[in-house]
Amino acid sequence: MQENRLYNRREVLEPMLHTSFAPYEDFLVEYVRNPERNDMKVQHYHDTYEFYLQMAGERTLILNDICYTLRPGDLYILKPFEIHYTESRGSEYYERYVINLSTSFLRILLTEGETRLLLDKLESCVLHLSPEQAGEALDCFRKTERYHKRTGFLAGKLVCSSILQLLLFLTELTEKAALPDILEGKSIQPEIVTVIHYINRHYQENLSLEEAAELVHMSRYHFCRLFHEATGATFLEYLYNVRLAKVHQFLLTTTLPLSDIAAKCGFASTAHLSRVFRAAYGMSPRSFRKTALPGQASKKP
Repeated sequence: MQENRLYNRREVLEPMLHTSFAPYEDFLVEYVRNPERNDMKVQHYHDTYEFYLQMAGERTLILNDICYTLRPGDLYILKPFEIHYTESRGSEYYERYVINLSTSFLRILLTEGETRLLLDKLESCVLHLSPEQAGEALDCFRKTERYHKRTGFLAGKLVCSSILQLLLFLTELTEKAALPDILEGKSIQPEIVTVIHYINRHYQENLSLEEAAELVHMSRYHFCRLFHEATGATFLEYLYNVRLAKVHQFLLTTTLPLSDIAAKCGFASTAHLSRVFRAAYGMSPRSFRKTALPGQASKKP
């Protein structure tokens, strides 16, 4: 109730979004063995590619409007800016490997054109690998982690070479006639899917919680409960995360002024955008652009 009342003053309400964006510089490889329940606080995204391999236990992935149960041998690929959420549902214990990779990291060994050609073959998806395929993928993850711990002038190239091996393995899998099983997910409740699609199409407009609930003929209380159960986020958190992901892309790929980006992404003003962006990223949009694209930052205000 209060959420909707405050949202009508867009310059005032700014939900807590400090976990919406999980930044990595160029590269991360991480192994986790977790014996306890662990849920993300809110759905988030990266500006890197993400490769995730489930090794033991179960984990629930919510991607777009599909809910996947990840079991040993399942692997997902996420392209940059894919909003997702993982949690413990059927099983608290799990083991997994994850690699986050920026396109620039591969330029240790590849040209920009070669990098684009390789990564363009990959789409966001969830795969179920055979035991042999899962073993080969696990070898790539472990080799990458081992090389990453090395020091010396060849360390970066060794890491890059093991990642290339993983990428080639994945592209070969998806290009072969006999594809690995595409993991089937369980659709989220249709009413929530309707709202997710509505947000994705109209995020640049002045959307409200009340409007979303009315769209699917639910009370605000019932809608809020179901939306949070399905996505791990409140309506406002999800809306602002979609908007911030779009802002992030504009800052990285265009020289548009902030006023234009704010208007295109649903923010009432440049000041409003800057305030919400700083809360999520820890820096202003101008500072972010200057850091990420030093050559372009001075071309536009």
